[in-house]
Amino acid sequence: MAGTVTVPGSSTPSTPLLKDELDIVIPTIRNLDFLEMWRPFFQPYHLIIVQDGDPTKTIKVPEGFDYELYNRNDINRILGPKASCISFKDSACRCFG
Repeated sequence: MAGTVTVPGSSTPSTPLLKDELDIVIPTIRNLDFLEMWRPFFQPYHLIIVQDGDPTKTIKVPEGFDYELYNRNDINRILGPKASCISFKDSACRCFG
């Protein structure tokens, strides 16, 4: 399995590489059904999903992923007056992650 370490002489993968040190940031304006194809690679990791566009739109994430979902309202609340440094509608919202 990609993204894991296999113990020599064994076909059983051990802990995924950098599992506790790596988050995957995904900017999106749509549902994340594509994650099903990437499940073997992404599921071991924590996902930070930053929703671009309308913050009232519900983004659907497939079951079984460890994730946090942020939108413009969250960024404004967390960063306050500095939130303007995170632009939207150009995927730069990934910088918040």
